[in-house]
Amino acid sequence: MLDEEATVAKVVVVDNDPAGSARPVVDAVGDLPWPLDYVVEPTRGISAARNRAVLQAGPVDFVAFIDDDEWAEPTWLAELLRTQARTQAQVVVGPVVPAFDERPPPSWFTKGGFLAPYRYEQDEQLGFAYTGNVLVQSSVLEPAGAPFSERFGLLGGEDTHFFMRVHLSGAKIVWAAEALVHESVPAARMTASWLIRREYRRGNTLSLCLRDLEDSPQRRFKRVAHGLLRIGQGTAYAGAAILFGRRMLVRGLQRIAFGAGLITGLGAHTYRAYGGDR
Repeated sequence: MLDEEATVAKVVVVDNDPAGSARPVVDAVGDLPWPLDYVVEPTRGISAARNRAVLQAGPVDFVAFIDDDEWAEPTWLAELLRTQARTQAQVVVGPVVPAFDERPPPSWFTKGGFLAPYRYEQDEQLGFAYTGNVLVQSSVLEPAGAPFSERFGLLGGEDTHFFMRVHLSGAKIVWAAEALVHESVPAARMTASWLIRREYRRGNTLSLCLRDLEDSPQRRFKRVAHGLLRIGQGTAYAGAAILFGRRMLVRGLQRIAFGAGLITGLGAHTYRAYGGDR
């Protein structure tokens, strides 16, 4: 985060455990070249934690987000800032490269390219972003102190909702190809069931966001059609698994799950990523 007057970086760590369980980890870091704020946000939910981070940052020009299971390359922040200065974008997003805890990953997982990072051209303009690797101009972090909807606190997808709102407002979102962040991927995420659930939640979240931000009968009709198309594609992929193996089966089931999530989200059904289904 850049201090508005001194143009220096500041680190904010938000612990979403009321017991402050992350304190020993932060204390073990030692001296940093920048100020470090450690705060506990007792309200459960990822939205509350992100909103507290924005509030704790104070009057700054930019806020850069990274997740708690990630680590950045030394040039990460500099690359985000260079891209912003060159493009004057309100949002700059970069790639998240998986680092698999289980090495090597299962062969079907590797061959299927699951969790492969997004790849775009440097400075390419996008219609989305995510908080795992992003720089956001403070002017778009409104309302002040609470830009992330509390509705998504236990659902996940609060960043999808936020950046969809930002994009619809006309803000510019661009890609920083060299601003690299690495994400730890545990063995539990290298399973077919996790990959399929993830796609269901992604589709579900997109339709919940549509209902909230750009709802109309026409949009709903197109979303249902899109969902049915994905289900049809997925069924065909799953059928081809007899020739191409498990990776094709998982790809097919992912598409079916994504399409189903698109449709159920229109009916306000929500999938809780952090607390069970409802």
